[in-house]
This record gives sequence, structure tokens and C-alpha cells, in this order.
Amino acid sequence: MRKLALTLLVLILAGSAGAATITPDLADKLASSPADEMIRVMVTMEEQADAAWMTAVTEPMSKPERRQFVVDHLNGLAARTQAEVLAYLQDRQAAGQVRKLMPVSIVNLIACEATPEVILALVNFPEIAEIAYDPERYMLDGTEKFGTAATDGTDEIAWGVADVHAPEVWLQGFNGTGIIVSVIDTGVNYNHLDLADHMWNGGAQYPHHGYDFYNNDNDPIDQGPLGHGTHCAGSVASDGTAGSQCGVAPNASVMAVQVLSGAGYGSEGQIIAGINFSVQQGADIFSMSLGHAGGGTLSQKQQYRTACNNALAAGVIGAVAAGNEGAQQGSYPIPGNVRVPGNCPPPWLHPDQVLTGGLSCVVTCGATQQSHAIASFSSRGPVTWATVSPWNDYAYNPGMGLIDPDISAPGVGIKSCDWDNNSGYAFMDGTSMATPHVAGGMALLLSKDPSLTPALIDMHLENTATGLGAAGKDNTFGSGLMHCLNAINAVVVGPGPYLVVANKVLDDIGGNNNGAPDPGENCSMVVTLNNVGQDPASNVIGILSTTSPYLTITQNSATYPNMAHLQQGTGSPPYLFTVSPSCPQGTTVSCDLYVTADSAFADTLLVNFLVGDPLNNPTGPDPYGYRAYDPYDAPEVPVFQWVEISADSGGLGTL
Repeated sequence: MRKLALTLLVLILAGSAGAATITPDLADKLASSPADEMIRVMVTMEEQADAAWMTAVTEPMSKPERRQFVVDHLNGLAARTQAEVLAYLQDRQAAGQVRKLMPVSIVNLIACEATPEVILALVNFPEIAEIAYDPERYMLDGTEKFGTAATDGTDEIAWGVADVHAPEVWLQGFNGTGIIVSVIDTGVNYNHLDLADHMWNGGAQYPHHGYDFYNNDNDPIDQGPLGHGTHCAGSVASDGTAGSQCGVAPNASVMAVQVLSGAGYGSEGQIIAGINFSVQQGADIFSMSLGHAGGGTLSQKQQYRTACNNALAAGVIGAVAAGNEGAQQGSYPIPGNVRVPGNCPPPWLHPDQVLTGGLSCVVTCGATQQSHAIASFSSRGPVTWATVSPWNDYAYNPGMGLIDPDISAPGVGIKSCDWDNNSGYAFMDGTSMATPHVAGGMALLLSKDPSLTPALIDMHLENTATGLGAAGKDNTFGSGLMHCLNAINAVVVGPGPYLVVANKVLDDIGGNNNGAPDPGENCSMVVTLNNVGQDPASNVIGILSTTSPYLTITQNSATYPNMAHLQQGTGSPPYLFTVSPSCPQGTTVSCDLYVTADSAFADTLLVNFLVGDPLNNPTGPDPYGYRAYDPYDAPEVPVFQWVEISADSGGLGTL
């Protein structure tokens, strides 16, 4: 059997007619593997979507229509071309020869682990172009957790958030409300107090706010030891509930997409599946602080650029780390100093980009220090795609190519959420830390104008950045340090009124007076709107509704005062609702606020909140008479009197 498999492999590598290509590293792996070994592979289909065609045909569509068209087209292509291969792999999965089977459509491929016999049999399918070895790799080089910081009880704003002028944007009423940011990383501690009430609501199918492609289950909880994903999520959307406001967009919804182990290891197929999930499930932005060093292999470049081109066609933008190899240019020389997919093109080309070529969804992020010097580790461009088909663009000559990074943000000594302390914080360095700051800045822009395309988002961020290096855009800082206030002021919404949620205040009237809704309580909610349109908003009415089984709304209508451009108005009377006594502690409840105004304005705005607090409000005893506490229940933890049951304890008992 072993000899037959090796003979077949030789025939394949020799170029058998109609056979799929097995990459050389996979051939080596197959030749040295026992028959029962599970080998991780990516099976790429011959037929791929045409991103240029999708972009052209969706040009007149609205942003939601564009995404739906692209998602449907990608899914249809994958369903048609993968059907026979999937049927075979599913049959072999039932026999124990395949596991972790993940069909993907953002690139038309299938990721799985399979035995050598199954892999060799795949060459018989003419719809397959390539079968590649996809080993697990360490993806977070150079990121360091060097300290922790306890809650200090103040309303501190982390220095990086202040440095990009996010707090001034919040004062205008823009804080990321209604915008979904996917954090593609090691998972997220979705129980952290700064994140818990604005995690993505994935419904019954995704009850833990995302998916874990590393373990292939629906619980993407960050289990450490690095806490990289939780830290990144905090820099996007930490709201300061536990004491330190570390997020640029503190009311954005965080989608947790785990593609790496807690120690930072993962494969290309898992990462691309994470991008696929983000686009399919409605993320507006993905934040990805990882990549393959050395600019990536030819195959990696092709796969990631295809994924990022198709994400752009769907109207999704990505903030991606440049990498931490800037001080290691001897080992990773330019034009391979920026990691893939950070080396993919941006959605908008800066005027200083002399060479022109194709676009993708990637905004590449460099890292600055508090002094505004570049971080020594921040990777530098330019990069090139001249030898990567089918694009073959951005030819490299010394100093010439595709300028990277595109923009910079704080990345040294960054304080953000800790993975193993639901009210604690940690410090980290890296372009990994700069990237979620940029993703948060993108969310602020979209909270002002959700219709912004990736090209416009990138343009506003780059055109308004604070220049720190050479004049214009350079290969160290990109266009400079992100300046959220300048960027938000560059976004003009109009004509007509345009209303967004600026704030919400909840009151548990007649409850325990902790200012938050708990199971069984009658509550009120006052919502403040902000008119970001160019024309006044008049005769404004907001109707609140929900599909949650745990909420009964008893007062669903409020009227709002007339609001001029950038003026806020608070609804009256307050919305009233009752929380079901059966509502589990820590449940995120989503409501729709349907707002109408003169000039034919009508929109449905998302309002969500957390019911109860599973950390600080233990609900025991359980049916057996026990009450459980953990360290985060203080000061509620009771003081126990300890009686030692032993022979020498005064006759109280025996061992």
C-alpha cells in the first residue's frame, strides 16, 4: 500500500494529465508520513471568482446590496464547484480519515486535515487546481506581554486612544455604535467588563459572539497564555467599565473570530476561513494583527490577495498589521519586510503612490511610540507584487514599489484588556497593537456615515493623518499618525437629516438601584440621537422593538426635539421595559430603534445592552444548596468560619 501511494505520488509530480498540482512541500510530507497521520491541507478549486467583475456589476448598488450580491455569488460558485469534492471528504470524514473540514468561499477552497490516502485520491477531481500543505505556524513574532495593571477606579483614557484624538470624536456623538468589527486573532475574553455589553450578537447559532476556526467550534474564548486577541479587541472597543478606557470606538460591536491557538499558532486555511466568516456574517471591518514573515510565499500571497480582493468587492475593509520585522531587515530584507497579508494593496491609492496597480481591502498599519517616533520593530516597505500572477503589479526598484505601511498608530506600551482577569489590563508592544487602533478609527467614521466605502475610509484616514516622516506618504510611517478628529470632520453627510445613536442611559426603576437592568426588573431607557446630516431634523419619532424573548417593552415610542447639524436631542418619554426573571445573567439584548423625521428620513438603529452581571452578582445557591464565588465577586464574597475536622481539633471530628 505504501509503495503504491509513493508510485502514484511520483506520477502526479511528473505531471499526469488532468491531475491537480500537489505542492512540493506537501509531496515531501506525504513521502515521510505514516498512513494514519492527519495532514493539514488546503484544496484550492480551479474556478475562482472574478473580483473585478463583481466590483463592476455592483457599482450602482447600495452597500448592503453589494455585500449580499458578492456573498451570494461566492457561495454559489463554491457550492457548484466544491460539491463532489465535499461529498467525498464528508464520506471519508465519517470513516475517520478526515477532520476539521472547512469549506470556504472568499477563496474557493476547502481546508481540512486528511490521511495521505485521502489526499492522494483528491488528484482525481478535475475541479481541483492545487493541494497544498498547510502546517501550523507561529504568527505573532515580536509581540510581548510585559506587565499587568490593576483597575484603578478612575475614568482613565489610555494614552494611545488620546493620541489619535478619539475622545474629541466621542464628544460629537460618534463612538462606533452599530458598527461590527471582527477581531481575527487568538479569540476574545468576551466576559471582560469593558467588552461584555457590546460583543456581536450571533444569535443561537453563535452564542459566544463568533467562531473558533482553530478548534472548529463555536466558542472563541481567549484561553491565553498570550491574551493577544483580547488585548486587540480592547484597543478597538474597551469602554472603561473596569476603569481604563482603552478602545478607540468604545461602543462598536466586537465579533470574536479565533484562528490561532492561545499561544499564537495557526494555519493559512484557518485564517482565510476567519476572513470568510467575517464577510459572510456582516462585519463592517476586520482587524487582523498577524501574518506570515518574509513577505510570504508565492502561494500565500495569491491566496490572501484573492481573499482581500473579494472582501473589498463585498465592501469590507481590513486593518492589518505590517509586522514586527523592521529591526531585522538583514533576515527579512525589503521588499519582503512587511508580512503577508499586510503587504496587500490598499483600497485607495495615495497620490504619492507613483506606481499604480490593483486594490484590495487592506489598510496596512505601522506602530509609533508615545514620542511619535517610529517603533524600531515596525516593518517597512516598499513591497512588490511584480512576480505574483495574475496581478504582476507594483514592480520593485530600490525605493520604489507599493508604499507600505499605509498609516501608523500607537503600538508601544499599549494598555488594554487582559485575557485572564475580567476587570484587569495588560501592556503589549507591536504593530499588532497599532492595528486595532486603526480599526477603531474606521468604526468611528462608519458610525458617522455607514455608507462609506473602503476607499473613502482609507482616503479620509490617510489624508488627515499627522505627517511624521518624509513629506507625503513614506515607507516608515505611511501617511502618518492617524488623527480621528480630523478624519471625522472630513466626512460630510448630506443633504437632509441623518440620525445616529449618541448615547443611552438605563435606570432600573423600582429595582436594586445599581443603574443596570437585572432579571425581573422594570427598567427605563433614555436614548439620545445626534443629527450628523447637513440639514435640520424635525418631527423626530423613535419606535423601540425587539425580538428577544427576555424583554417586554411597555413604552415603545419617544419624540425628539428638532436638531440642527451635529446637534443632539434626547427622547421623551423614556422607553420602558420589563426583563424576564428567566433571563440568564450576562445576556446581551438587542433592540431596533426605528427613527423617522421630516424630509423622508427613516432608519433602523441598533441599541443593545447587557442584562445583569455574571461576575459581580452571583445568583446561588443552586438547587443543591451550594453557592459558588470566584475572585471577581468581591466584595460580595462572604467571610467563612473555618472549623478543622481532625482528631486534634478539640474532639469535633476525626479523619
